[in-house]
Amino acid sequence: MRLDLRGVSAHLDGRPIVHEADLLVDDGEFVALVGPNGCGKSTLLRTIYRALRPSAGLISVDGDDVHRLSWRESARRTAVVAQETPAELDFTVREVVLMGRTPYARAAGDDEERCARALDRVGLAGTEERVYATLSGGEKQRALVARALVQETRLLLLDEPTSHLDIRHQLGILHLVRELGVATLAVLHDLNQAAAFCDRLYVMSAGRVLAGGPPGQVLTPELISEVYGVRAVRRTQLVFERLKE
Repeated sequence: MRLDLRGVSAHLDGRPIVHEADLLVDDGEFVALVGPNGCGKSTLLRTIYRALRPSAGLISVDGDDVHRLSWRESARRTAVVAQETPAELDFTVREVVLMGRTPYARAAGDDEERCARALDRVGLAGTEERVYATLSGGEKQRALVARALVQETRLLLLDEPTSHLDIRHQLGILHLVRELGVATLAVLHDLNQAAAFCDRLYVMSAGRVLAGGPPGQVLTPELISEVYGVRAVRRTQLVFERLKE
């Protein structure tokens, strides 16, 4: 699985938001997209999962233009946890998670087991019959990650997957994504988490990709000052890990 963006630009309401972005995610890589609010990260991600058609450039998955794939084929290749999540779905958690099996023509006999395993992996075992709308913000986020897991794709797109989560569940989700071993592109705000978990990252500013590469090479004090307008100091720090149950 390989995600490849070449010269991708995008407009919203007639305004240019993303300008000639190049980006690559190889099979098994965990790649972060970072940058200040409003720089175009989510807009760029939306062009990849076809919520927005780019105004220029090419987005390919395994060499195929994503905007030429059928919705079913696209959903079999790419799973998405978007930032704009439906807050008041009148479904049970089980029904929401099983929506991830929609791209497959027929329900498999072990779909219920897939659902149970996914919920267990995100720490929501036993919530199958709860109404999705009654969950907390963090629980909703984890349920949507479980929905992406049962989709069983080789490419995963995540838009701020740790938002609404406490530190324990933030680390749990990032560890889980890392362990999946699938090509993953995630919009992240926490630079420390991006550096700790990701193989590579891309830095965006004002709609443009300014730099890309291993975190240690990209996240320099000079670049952080240019992009975020803050002074940064690199130092050894404590690393928090979720305790085993």
